[in-house]
Amino acid sequence: MAKSKRTQLARETPRVLLPGRDPDELVLTFAGNIVKHLGVQMYAGRPVPAIAELISNAWDADATDVAVRMPLNEGWDSSDQNHSIEVSDDGNGMTWDMVRDAYLDVGRDRREVDHTDKSPGGRLLQGRKGVGKLAGFGIADIVEVQTVCKDPDPGVRKKTLIWFKLDLTDLKKAKRDPAPVNLIYAGPVQQAPTGGRRRNGTTVTLRRLHQRRALNADRFHQSMAQRFLLIGPKFRLRINGARLKEDKIKLQWRWPKKNWGTDNITGCGPITYWIGFTWEPRKQNEGDLSGILIYTRGKISQEATFFEISGGVHGQHGLRYLVGMIKAEWLDAGIEAPDLIATHRGSIAWESPQGMAFQEWGQRLLKKHLTEWAKLRTELRVKQIKDVRPEFMARIEQLAPSYKKVALRFVDKFKSVEMEPQEFEDILSWFLDALENATLRSILQKLRDTDITDLEQLDELLSKMEVRTAVTLLQVIDSNLAAIEALERMHHKDAKERGVISKHLESNPWLIDPTWMLNKAEARVSTWIWKEFGLKGKRRAGDADRADFFCVAVGGTLHIVEIKRGAFTAKAKDILQAEKYRKYVTKRFSELTDPKAIKYGSVQSHLIAAELHDDAESVKQSFADKGWVFFTTWDDLIERAKQSHRQFRDILEKRAADGTESSNLGDSVDNGESRSSGGRKKSARKKSVRKKRVRRKK
Repeated sequence: MAKSKRTQLARETPRVLLPGRDPDELVLTFAGNIVKHLGVQMYAGRPVPAIAELISNAWDADATDVAVRMPLNEGWDSSDQNHSIEVSDDGNGMTWDMVRDAYLDVGRDRREVDHTDKSPGGRLLQGRKGVGKLAGFGIADIVEVQTVCKDPDPGVRKKTLIWFKLDLTDLKKAKRDPAPVNLIYAGPVQQAPTGGRRRNGTTVTLRRLHQRRALNADRFHQSMAQRFLLIGPKFRLRINGARLKEDKIKLQWRWPKKNWGTDNITGCGPITYWIGFTWEPRKQNEGDLSGILIYTRGKISQEATFFEISGGVHGQHGLRYLVGMIKAEWLDAGIEAPDLIATHRGSIAWESPQGMAFQEWGQRLLKKHLTEWAKLRTELRVKQIKDVRPEFMARIEQLAPSYKKVALRFVDKFKSVEMEPQEFEDILSWFLDALENATLRSILQKLRDTDITDLEQLDELLSKMEVRTAVTLLQVIDSNLAAIEALERMHHKDAKERGVISKHLESNPWLIDPTWMLNKAEARVSTWIWKEFGLKGKRRAGDADRADFFCVAVGGTLHIVEIKRGAFTAKAKDILQAEKYRKYVTKRFSELTDPKAIKYGSVQSHLIAAELHDDAESVKQSFADKGWVFFTTWDDLIERAKQSHRQFRDILEKRAADGTESSNLGDSVDNGESRSSGGRKKSARKKSVRKKRVRRKK
């Protein structure tokens, strides 16, 4: 590149005090849009993995102390010059030649070029692909580097500072020519400009941060701690002055109980691991992810995974509690061995033979311990019923012998049902309420003793049962109406917490369709979509266009639900995207070879947003006619749910009122009155039965 062109692009006049060094030597060489693909897109909106790449570089430089300074608990403003992220280490630093030949060479495999996979200090290198230096562009437009080598420069026989910055705006202009580097200073540290680094090591500063919402400090610490197993006395990491420590998770059960277990995967190699279950479900919306973390060379190589375990697994409820770690060094075994970790170092190449063998091993491990977890939970539930809540047993003891047997059978049946202890206690309490209810008991007793040929009395007893059923259903309807009102408040207030609306709909899928009430979410399909379309952790300005997914199976049909938030107006591209999800999931099911795998005859997509743009109307109608994609506005969905429940409530209220006025059978039985005592009462019952029949015929 000509000097005049470089000078035109540079924003500061370089000061080079090193003999024979030309500023034009420092260029970033790459082809096409590699910065965009390997930096901007791969780490867009993902501060934790982007900053983790800079920390990995510090590890490879034999640093013992790394300090991160960044805005936390406050939003990022791209126009605020004071908002920046700084990662500074006390490592070996770089010389001019290292900066020119190594750092600025995108895609350079350091291990292959240097013929070693160890640092000068003997550490196993974490970097390999030569693209981690671009991670900063995923969250900022400017990457500024200051580096001081621990050894004196031979030209001036002094320690030197190399200070330069890369601007994404300039890099995007470069097509085939080398991209310009804005050199600020290169020379002895004693003569460096104000703000220049003096001690050996490297400081990377990210400026012009991409706008985003505030990062919670505690969650950031927790997420960063999960990415490294190397944090300790020999590699200390501080974030805004606070030491980063291992994330301690309180476990209810752990295998092995202490330290790490060992195993060997055929065709892959040895691994060490531990797996455990927490006391309560992991709070996903607060950053407490469940799943297994996989590490290689002390750094995370696979974010939380369940090894794509499919449905129908005993103890599957335990996936919400499951955590664990695996160390698999053979995923990156050295210079000559294949690298089985994806480019962004956040997932494993599962499609490889080793990846598939690893996945099968992981599924066996999870199935084994999910079964064990379910067994332990059952034993604990029995103990809780007998010991922790003795008042339940006291209530059961006070029941009549026949009802006592019913209650004990109920308890025994629910010991093995997967649910929270509190959920079970609520259900048991409700069941005992029913058994203790005198009116309902008397009806059940009468039904048992009534001769089926006595149609008049049987008719009245069944009518009485309808009244009790109506009262119970009224309670359910009131609960559902409360859930509808909660959804309406979330919609109008544009709930900001990730997963709030999605979580509410997962718990109450009948809000979208009444037939979905008893069906569970299909987690593996959501995972497929996140991975294929790169949506996991997606964040954009205002977060208004972010999608939440959940998938629910009804009979032989799988429904993929995409939720758009707030005042979002869906366009034709959103309908088309929902169709892409449907086609991809259909394809994945067709490719499943396991004869025991759960599959679905058809797949449908559902899109929910505030409104639909005019240009999408024809596409929406076309896809709906084909049964592919169905669009619903939040207002329509909420109003439809309200109307159906209010109508149902009116019917039940009338049934309960009519039934209550028509008979006092329960009181008669409780007072010990038999069918034969009191001809007038029996006659009144017959008249009541006849009246009901007339009403029904009408």
